[in-house]
Amino acid sequence: MKYIIEHFEEGLEEWCELEYSHMLSYVGEGNLILSNMHQSVLDNLPTKLEGVVVTGKSVLEIEGVTIDNCILLDPAAKEPLSPSDAENCKFLLFGGILGDDPPRDRTKELRVMGFKGRHLGPVQMTTDTAVMTSQHVLEKGIPLDELKFIDHPEIVLSKRETVQMPFRYLLNSEGKMIMPPGFKKLLRKGNDIDITTML
Repeated sequence: MKYIIEHFEEGLEEWCELEYSHMLSYVGEGNLILSNMHQSVLDNLPTKLEGVVVTGKSVLEIEGVTIDNCILLDPAAKEPLSPSDAENCKFLLFGGILGDDPPRDRTKELRVMGFKGRHLGPVQMTTDTAVMTSQHVLEKGIPLDELKFIDHPEIVLSKRETVQMPFRYLLNSEGKMIMPPGFKKLLRKGNDIDITTML
């Protein structure tokens, strides 16, 4: 399975880099494709993203991708992603669509292309959570309603500081929230900035 992130930003923010690196650690080298990348990013790709396929092409320009073998993760879709979707799916498409609070429906730019859409539930996820959740459903055959999540968790930064995240996160087998390495450090660094503008 290949996971495509249609990158809508001109640059590569530190938050995006952190999430993309986290996705790579789960899906494996060569299975994460970052499309629509600006040339400035292509020319200066961070070393932690080695193993990611990065291209300036848009999704339908990528070799092998068709309307029929690619599913768009769309919060507005009528049906949830299910293990049976793996039968005819080679690519999963995500695009600046998850991790905005409030949601900006950036998916509409991809929805008009005609891809079959599936959703991951009613609560917004960060993009790396969406990729991990999709991997559990399609590659491990676990139905969406059997996965465990935590919504809007409160993250403790210090004895006097906490931040409530406006998203849904996947829990591991031990019931702990799965977050990218360095997540809390970056939160502390940007704690003087509205968190909803950083993810």
